[in-house]
Amino acid sequence: MSDTTEAAIDRGKAELRQCAGPAAGLNTDLMREELQAVIASPDFSRAPIMKRLLSFLVGETAAGRGDQLKAYSVAVDGLGRAPDYDARADSYPRVQVGRLRRMLDNYYASNQPAAGLRLAIPSGRYRVALQPATADAEAAAATAGDGEMLPERPWQFGWQIFLLLLLVLLVAMALVRVLPMRAAVPNAGRERPVLQVGGTAMAREGQFGNLVRVTLINGLARSNVFDLRALPRSGQRDSRTPVARYRLGTDLIEGDHPRLFLRLSSVAPDRLIWSGDISLAGVGQLDGEALDRTLAPMIASIGKVNGLIATHELQAYRGLEAAGYSCLLLYHRYRKERTLTELDHVQACLDRSLKLNPNNAEMQAAAAQLTIEQMVSSETPPRDRPALLLTARRHAQIGTSIDPFDAWANAASARVAVARGACAQAIGFATRAARIQPYDPALLSDISVYLLDCNDPRAESYARRAIALADDPDGRFYTPLLLLAIARDDRALAHEALAHMAPPALGEAARFHLISAAGYAMIGDLPRARAAWSQLQTGKSPVAQDPKGFFERLGYAADLQAKAIGHLRRARLIAG
Repeated sequence: MSDTTEAAIDRGKAELRQCAGPAAGLNTDLMREELQAVIASPDFSRAPIMKRLLSFLVGETAAGRGDQLKAYSVAVDGLGRAPDYDARADSYPRVQVGRLRRMLDNYYASNQPAAGLRLAIPSGRYRVALQPATADAEAAAATAGDGEMLPERPWQFGWQIFLLLLLVLLVAMALVRVLPMRAAVPNAGRERPVLQVGGTAMAREGQFGNLVRVTLINGLARSNVFDLRALPRSGQRDSRTPVARYRLGTDLIEGDHPRLFLRLSSVAPDRLIWSGDISLAGVGQLDGEALDRTLAPMIASIGKVNGLIATHELQAYRGLEAAGYSCLLLYHRYRKERTLTELDHVQACLDRSLKLNPNNAEMQAAAAQLTIEQMVSSETPPRDRPALLLTARRHAQIGTSIDPFDAWANAASARVAVARGACAQAIGFATRAARIQPYDPALLSDISVYLLDCNDPRAESYARRAIALADDPDGRFYTPLLLLAIARDDRALAHEALAHMAPPALGEAARFHLISAAGYAMIGDLPRARAAWSQLQTGKSPVAQDPKGFFERLGYAADLQAKAIGHLRRARLIAG
């Protein structure tokens, strides 16, 4: 992400935290509520670039910068183009904004805005305006008037229509008797559920209440596990908004000892899934960074790829005939547990999902990651690895081109760049992914390894944030710390990591046992080093026979590889 993009995000956060200021006027509130209704529609849900572009333009307009929008800022900050974008030679933003105008017109052709005011982008401008929807209706009527005249006898075929409807009704009733009832809608498990957020914390008007609301919404909105919808201030649900499958209730108790209470429930059936509360004492009234640190673990628990809602969705649909959203949940569970028995199922559902919808950035990212894992496998012949790397790179490039702001697509591009030895690109993609989604420990743990592979000093901070956000951090979150300890010859850090590491309960554990053996050898605990090596030989003998080749395929930095191999040799676990 460019410096310009970071500045725009920082400006946006600053304005959101000043909700009590002039930017919180009535028209701004209506504009934002209308934005939520529009981007929740099926057409916009299937067009992530248009969804993000409209959100960017509304945000800039609401912040009072609409008239200052230029092609460069729209291209770089709104559409994810590189900072060297040349607005004079490329009409990309004008073309995309033109497409956005047409999508808005199509949306309002069949949807009436709640307050009678629709979102519009005046010709020749980039700012968003609220315009009466009646003007569109009058224009449509005028257009219809220019066409063929309607018949003068509209009831001429009334009885035929009545008989046809009666026949359809009778057939439907017969089908209801013959066919079994479905417990879920046809697309259940294929599309992301909607999480609706409401409660007193969403209605507070003071500075602190506004800050809590914005921090919570900002964090949850970054999740790829659900689509977020805030309950309108009026408390009435817009008929255009998809029905929520989950509801998050919030209660903010202010005063000398402020506290935030959260209740996560499923909606049909209405059942409490989880509840929690957190003390906000000591958080300053306008200290957004301190509040973010305090709320981050709860945000992660709800929205991470292995979190509360993801787990509940997997239990509800069990991954049977998984495609689309449910396939992604299976993929993330596989990456957590590494169960080889599930790998073929995950690969099959990814292939099926990409055939159904190749324009899914997350699916392309998952395909890239699985291809890289196939490439580094000891069972893959060396002659096949270059082709697999090209395939992984293609998937990653498609993912970031579909949605430049998808965190998992950027992370996949970072891993591919590490495998190619392109560290400058890897660092750029990795840090961008972390800025887009700083609340998912699995993503941050991956990023810390990619940065470590490229000797970037920020690797440790991302690894520690991943541990802090994990409800119960398992061994995989401490592996990056052990790798850092080996790279730095830091025995204290190695002791800290090894004290928390434990072998995976399920699935393949070759990397864990290999790195653990090197770590124990480094601190001089030879019995544990030999025990880890014995586990490696038993479970994955090809890796034990060629640990150096395995490190190279993983893409670890050359000095880290050399140090790890040196420790294994000194412990006489491999030949010197």
